[in-house]
Amino acid sequence: MRINKFVLRRREENLLKSSSGWLLVYGRRKVGKTFLVRRSFSWSLYATVTRSREVIIEEGRVRRRLSQREAMEVIAERLRRGEVVVLDEFQRLDERFWDDLALLHPHGRLILCGSSLGIVEKVFDRRSPLLGLVMPVRIDLARYADAVLSLKEQGIEGGRCLLWAVLIRDPWIIPMVNLKLDPLDDLSSKIYGFYWSAKGLVGEIFEEEERRLTLLYEAVLREVGGGAWNSAKVAGRLAATELLPGGVAAASGIMERMVEMGLLQKIPLWRSGRSRFFFKHRSPIMHAIYYLDQKLNLGEEEVAVEEVKKRLTHILAHEFAFSVGELMAEVHKGTLAYTITPEGDIDVVIMDARRRKPRTGYEVKLGEITAREALQFAERIRSLGVPRAGLVSMSKKPSMLKDIYESYGPEELTELALKHAK
Repeated sequence: MRINKFVLRRREENLLKSSSGWLLVYGRRKVGKTFLVRRSFSWSLYATVTRSREVIIEEGRVRRRLSQREAMEVIAERLRRGEVVVLDEFQRLDERFWDDLALLHPHGRLILCGSSLGIVEKVFDRRSPLLGLVMPVRIDLARYADAVLSLKEQGIEGGRCLLWAVLIRDPWIIPMVNLKLDPLDDLSSKIYGFYWSAKGLVGEIFEEEERRLTLLYEAVLREVGGGAWNSAKVAGRLAATELLPGGVAAASGIMERMVEMGLLQKIPLWRSGRSRFFFKHRSPIMHAIYYLDQKLNLGEEEVAVEEVKKRLTHILAHEFAFSVGELMAEVHKGTLAYTITPEGDIDVVIMDARRRKPRTGYEVKLGEITAREALQFAERIRSLGVPRAGLVSMSKKPSMLKDIYESYGPEELTELALKHAK
């Protein structure tokens, strides 16, 4: 996404450029699909279906607004010529035109772009005329390594680079922030703008899924943001509200659906009792906003900037650990897991690809990790059956002790991210 000359470079662009045939590019709203599609294809016609169900047609610098029937005639003409056509916000197109599109295959190249999980289910339903004609490509948050590379190219260094990279993985915030400032300072001073933007974004997501933003869904997002990490905890906290009559089973179904929609993330747990998964907000900035709303009641009360910053530091430390974990899982070709035990948590556990055995556990902190803390961490992870210990600090490289497998400070972590970017 380009704002004030800043470009979030993503490896998905290479994937799209190297693809062939008709595609369905989909993902949660505001994750950068339109930007990627516009950059990745040499399209001759770009059509966007509006909320009013009209279609805005772009051909070079010419823009015009047509009915869906008129737009379909233009699209058909371009495809028959063998040209590349993009149809954005495809989920808004009347399904009566799907047969018309199917009859045009394999002429030209059609790129469908949609912001709804429901549209994917409909396209690949056995009764869909488009079944077998388009290849799905899901766009998620930007990878952490790509965000680090993009910031580094703009001269943003050190801990500021590493923390901003956590946040801009969700690209919708880029126009709202000043990347030259400290992330904690900038976000704390603008938190109410982020709060109302986040609520609007979630409302759009449910609207596109043909769901209304109910008190129940809002409550689930708030509870997960506040630390309810499984369906039992969510159901327990909502029991007194009478919003969730189905109890744990209903909470589980809702949370699984939110994972599919890109709102929540489900992370495997290692050695954490009966619970198998840890649920959290997929987006770091959304997690921060809902956490702050749960703790400080942002929607109803004015809160001092310093109090916001204090709470924000805590939750961004948590999100930094998970972004680092995703990077380490990619580097070591493993699976990210998490550990919650009475003896203490492990910030990041990298499992083998089949999630059967742990490889390395990492302690991840914004501040420094002392030698004493490092030894305590190494002892704890060995007691839980994780064979190797790693240390990551955003402030300063921790000392390499005999029981530590690897250690990263801000420079080393940046180098590792750059090596695995794009």
